[in-house]
This record gives sequence, C-alpha cells and structure tokens, in this order.
Amino acid sequence: MKINLWLAPFLLLMWSLPFRASGLEQKRVDIAEFGAMANDAKDDSKALAKAAQYCRDNPGTVLVFSPGAYILKNTQGIETERAAMRGEMGDNPERVIFTPYYPYGIGMDFSGSQCITIEGNGAKINCYGWMEPISIEDCVDFTVEGLTIDYPEKPFSSGKVVKVSPHDFEVQFSKERIIDDKMILGRMTFWDLQKDKLTPDVLYFPKRELLGDNRVRFHAKISPETVGQIANVLHCFHFRPAILIHRSVNTVIRNVTIHAQAGMGVVGFDSRNILLEKLEVRPAPGYYQSTNTDATHFASCDGLLRFDNCYFEAQGDDATNVHGYYHTVLTAKDNQITTKLEAPTFTHIQVIDLPRVGDRLELVNRETLEVVDTFTVQHAAEDKQMLINTLTLDRRLEIDPANYFVMNISKLPRLEFVNSVINSHLARGILVKTRDVLIENNRFNGCSNTAIHVGAESWWNEGTHSENVVIRDNVISGCGFAGTQGGASGIAFIIDAKNTRRTFLHKNIRIENNVIVGSGNLCGIYIGNTSGALLTGNTVSNCEMDVYIKSSNDIKIKKK
Repeated sequence: MKINLWLAPFLLLMWSLPFRASGLEQKRVDIAEFGAMANDAKDDSKALAKAAQYCRDNPGTVLVFSPGAYILKNTQGIETERAAMRGEMGDNPERVIFTPYYPYGIGMDFSGSQCITIEGNGAKINCYGWMEPISIEDCVDFTVEGLTIDYPEKPFSSGKVVKVSPHDFEVQFSKERIIDDKMILGRMTFWDLQKDKLTPDVLYFPKRELLGDNRVRFHAKISPETVGQIANVLHCFHFRPAILIHRSVNTVIRNVTIHAQAGMGVVGFDSRNILLEKLEVRPAPGYYQSTNTDATHFASCDGLLRFDNCYFEAQGDDATNVHGYYHTVLTAKDNQITTKLEAPTFTHIQVIDLPRVGDRLELVNRETLEVVDTFTVQHAAEDKQMLINTLTLDRRLEIDPANYFVMNISKLPRLEFVNSVINSHLARGILVKTRDVLIENNRFNGCSNTAIHVGAESWWNEGTHSENVVIRDNVISGCGFAGTQGGASGIAFIIDAKNTRRTFLHKNIRIENNVIVGSGNLCGIYIGNTSGALLTGNTVSNCEMDVYIKSSNDIKIKKK
C-alpha cells in the first residue's frame, strides 16, 4: 500500500511516542551510574560501553547524560588510525579499511536494543581512534538526541597557505599535528576566510616537501588568490560513519551535531523509517572541514526518510545520497538467479545487500537502465566470501545475464528533505535515486556541484530513476562553481548510462517556485530522460538559460 507524503506529520507524532505505542514503561538511568563523568579528563570508554550493554539488556531505557565532555577511546580504532597514518596501508587507506567485512571498532554498541532514548542534554563525546562511535543495529524505536560527536585529533590536518609560486605553494600547518613524510595526505581543499566558503581548488595526493617547523611545500599549481586561505588535507576517505543505522526500524536522530568523522556522518542501510531532525554536520569552531566524505548516506532503506531543520557544511561530499543498488546478474536458470553488487566501493557499510522474501525486483537493461520486467523474491541466500546472492523468483527468466541488472524497489524509501540548509561543501547537495520525493523550503549555498541532482548512475551501480518528485520553494545560490550535472547550477534530472538517447525514465515531476542564482552555468535547471514534468514559478539568474531540456517529453514550463 502506498502512503501519501502528506501523512508525515502523523508518522512523526507516532515516532515521538514509541514507548506508549510499545506499552513499555520508561526507566531513566543516569550515565554516571556506569562511572562516566563529564569534564574530568578520565577515559569514559568502559563506562559508556557498559551503558550501551545495559540498554541492550533493558528495553525502555532512557539513558541520560549530564552536560559536558566525555572521552571515548577505542583500541582497535586507535590501531587502525596509527597504521593508516604511518602509511602502512598504502597511499589510500580506503582501499584496505573500506572493504567487505573489514573489522572495525565500535564506541557504543546498541545492537538489538528496543525502545531506547539517548538523552544527551548537550553532552559532547570526544572520540579517539577511527571508529564507529554509535552503532544502532537491529534496533526498534531508537532515539538519539542532544549529543555532539567530535575528534580532538581530527582525521584531517589544517594550515594556512603562506606562499604561492607558479609551480608550487607552501602551507604553514598548525602544531596540533606534525606533518611527516609518511603521513597520508589524500585530498586537499581550500577555504576562503574572507568569503567564508570553499574555493574551486581541489588537489589529490599532492607531492610534499618538508621545510621544517611544520611548514610544507606542495608541488602543484593553485590559484594565486589562495594565499591566506585555509588548506584542509584529508588523512582518509571512506570508513565507518559517526552513527550507523542498520536493519533498524523507527530511528530518530534529533539535535545531534557531528563535527568530524573519518568517513561519513550518518549512514542508514536496510532500515525502515528514519527521522533526522535538527541534525547538524558542521566543522568544530576554528575548523573548516566536517566529515571526510558524505554528511549522510542512505541505501536500501524503506518507509519514510525525513530530514527536517538540518544543517550541513564543509563535508567532503554530498549532504545526502539516497538510493538502492543495481546488482549485476551473474547467472539465470529457470527461476533462480545469482547476483553480485559490482559498485566501485561495494555497499556503504561493507555488508551484502540481501533482498528479503517478498521483495519486488525490477529487471533493468544495463545499457539504458530501462525496466523490462518485475519479479518477486521467494527465497534469498547470501555468500559472504564470494559476495554473491542466490535468489529464487516467482517465475522463470529467459535472459542473457550479461545484459541486465536487478534493482530491489522494495528497498527504496520515500524521501522528505525540508526546512534545511546546505552550505559550502564538495559535490552535490542532495543526490536522489528513489521515488516519492519532497524537497521543500531549503537553502543551498555554495555546493561545488549541482545543488539537487536526481538521477540513476550505472557506473556507481546506484539507482533507481525517480517518480513522483516535488521540488519547491527552495533558494539555491552560488552552486555548481566547480562542476555540474547537465550544466545545471540548481536542479538536474539525468540518467547516467551507456545509452540514454531515448530513455524517458523520470516521471511525474513538479519543480515550482524555486529561486536559483547560478555561478555562470549553462542553466539553472536541466531536465533529461524525463517523461512528464511541470516547471512553474521558478526564477533563474546568472545562468546562460533558465532551463535546458534533452531526451525528454511532455515538459510544461510556466512563468510566474
């Protein structure tokens, strides 16, 4: 049964009363009962782990923090960070640590908890070691509110550009971390202090020359105007998120701030009904980098995914990416197929994406991403070593496997992204590859790429095409200054596949009353591979044209 987007307020009310719905009596427990004390410079790791264990054993717990700072260390995370920083994992640690079923450290493991509320009261958790600070796995009715997550030893280093020459430049790094010749220096970006925003300059693995006193010369070309700007250089790309939501139902993240993470901020996978309310992913005071990669990322989820009153700034990739996965069909015989996810980085929590019995799969042409048939899963089994799924379907297939993907459309959430701000960061603001979408009343400032990108991407094996999308009352300014989708500063509907000349996949689109101030781009709005769209009341400036249409039909444009 399809639920209308406008039922969201009712759903949110239901989420605000999980204990009443469950019939469980709430029990308030203070974090101090486990030995964790704020602001005492003592390692609180064991106490925080005990508190998480108590929540696992006692459904209905409200775990209460007192305001202040707590210390969370993870031995495995510290060792992972040490090995990566010393270059023991090669020039890009992601190739080692972001691989299927790679072991990792967890700070607070709430696996299997039911009807739990973490009442942070503004408390800050200072993390040491590249870890997953909060793990919400196999949980029901779980709320985290009022917490801040940060790393005193950031997974990046910052300094000021003090000299620019035609073929190199020099950065004076702060004394909080000494740059040496083995340390991983991955991607470098620059923050303009006067304009308070990210610049177009981006470098990858810049060659260094140590000059002493933590001053480093980099042998690469950058703009002369970069003198005086802040240089941020990452020590890793993808790893574990600050908050994981996996195989969980009814999760609320409210009034939570994430200042830094060696990976993404919040990642949801194979979960149902997620509310992000007043989530902030932004740099700590005095810094100009937040998470190393996406602020948030949601894959293979269902139910309602809602962002409300959130703020995102200076993350290393999209503010959010919401999608399912295109699985490659390896074999097909009778009514049984084997599939494998061949995405460049596998799933974003590095576990198999296994369909459930009863899930609906679309059979998709690999060359065009067109849907050619639909099936129901009757049995599903996974092979974690070979990373292969074996699926029994409700009827036989007679296909050449080399020509097809399968997409699980039962694991696609309805998305609402409302009343939020996305400010100055790399890549897209919102990347949408799901159906039934509302993007309303948001501000996008200085996304380096297109602010709102709706479109399947075959080479990432992420999809699907979108239907029933409303994008309205948003203000988009200064986006697309370092790259675009379809030349669009503000909004792009596109399909990234080998052959898209006559594929009208996106359907039932409304783009209305948006204000777009471009960065001298080709267009404010790009409509590609779409059948059925209404554009009304939109205002576009500082672009060559308002709207560019390609490989689409039934597109109606109305001025104010």
